[in-house]
Order: sequence, then structure tokens, then C-alpha cells
Amino acid sequence: VPTFGVIPCTATFGTEPYSEQPLMPTKKIEGLRSDGTLHMDHKLVIHKPISKEGKLHLEKVISAVYDRGEGKGAKINVDIIAKDEAGDPVFTNTMGYLNRWAGGFGGPKVPHSTVVIPEREADYEIKDAYPENAPLLYRLTGDTYPLHADPAFAKKAGFDRPIVHGLCSLGYACRMMIDALFPGEPERMVSIENQFRAVALPGDHFTLHVWKTGENEALFRMVKDSDGKAILDYGRMTWK
Repeated sequence: VPTFGVIPCTATFGTEPYSEQPLMPTKKIEGLRSDGTLHMDHKLVIHKPISKEGKLHLEKVISAVYDRGEGKGAKINVDIIAKDEAGDPVFTNTMGYLNRWAGGFGGPKVPHSTVVIPEREADYEIKDAYPENAPLLYRLTGDTYPLHADPAFAKKAGFDRPIVHGLCSLGYACRMMIDALFPGEPERMVSIENQFRAVALPGDHFTLHVWKTGENEALFRMVKDSDGKAILDYGRMTWK
């Protein structure tokens, strides 16, 4: 599954045991609070096939900072570029996340998504569900943030119980769309992006709505069956 490309960029988020990778560049800014951050959106671009083995060199840079207003925080985009041993880019992750404490500095406003979900019925409606142990299985990727496993931590954060990782949902969407659009040829995927919206819980049933909008493009939205809220929204996949 091409979304393996998100895995090497996640081991700086409170993982235990800690995996030695570059710090998020915001850690270099003195006095910037980083607690209570929220992953808002994500884009993965595959530049070349991911090898079955080898070493990757990761570079992390702040690519954009947007001001949501006083008391509303800032949206910070961080590009994580993975290069192979020859120095060639393999994949790039762009993580957009909310820093709750950094707004009101007079910077540019957050741009609207360029994805416009069609008003017509979806071309594909694919149903699935998270197993009850989905967050525990996903922790095997190295993302061991306690919000996804520790009931006490989840309650302190305002949730009834641990929640599903947003990137886990993105992995589901990627796999399901490949099966529908170009089955058996995952190497054809070029990019996938989306916004993270409603929280998903283990055991939730959901439907992935997919609109094919071009020969090599489709838009998507993942919706919870229980209340119709979007787990993932403003999604786009491209392929070759």
C-alpha cells in the first residue's frame, strides 16, 4: 500500500521507545508551545517506487505558516522529504497541523482546499469497519501516542475512549480506492491528500464515497454510518 510512505515521518510524535529521526522543525523555535496540537490535513506524493529494503534520509522543513486569528491558533505545514541512498526523492509528506497557541501574528490566512466534492451521487460507495483493536494494531507502525491506546489519557483529552489514528483512516481510504480504481497496481498511485474531520472510534462502520473526476484523478470522502459525519473530507487521489 503506497501509504507506507507516511510511516517514516510519524516517529517524532511522543513515540515510546523513541525512534531517532529529525525533530519537527517547530521544536527549534524558542518559546513555541507544542502541546495540544492537532493533525488537520495530510498529503503524500510518491516520486518513485518505494524499495523493499534500503535506507532513507529524512529532511523536515516548515513550508508554510497561516494565521487563524487571535486565540484560534496557527496552521503550520511541514514537508518531510524522504530521499534514498543516491539522494533522489522517494516520497514527500506534507503535514498540516494546528498549533493552538500561535495565532494572531498577522500572517496570511489559511487557504481553502482546491478540492470541490461533486454534488452528484458518488461513482463508488464502499463500506468497511474498523476492528475493535485497530489503534493497537496501528501502533505497530511506531506511532505510539497514548491517545490511541490509554483510556485515561483519552478521557483527559475529552474522548470517551481511545480513538483511531487519522493516518490509519487514510490508509484504509488508499487501499479501498486502489481496489476500486486500479486493482492490483498500487505502484500507479502518485498522490493522496485529505483533511481530517470527525473522530473515528474502534468498531465504527463507515462508507467511502468516491467520485472519478478524470482519467487519473478521483475525489473522496469517508463518512461514519452512525451519524453521517465525515471522518476524512476534501480527499483527492491521482495516479498514472
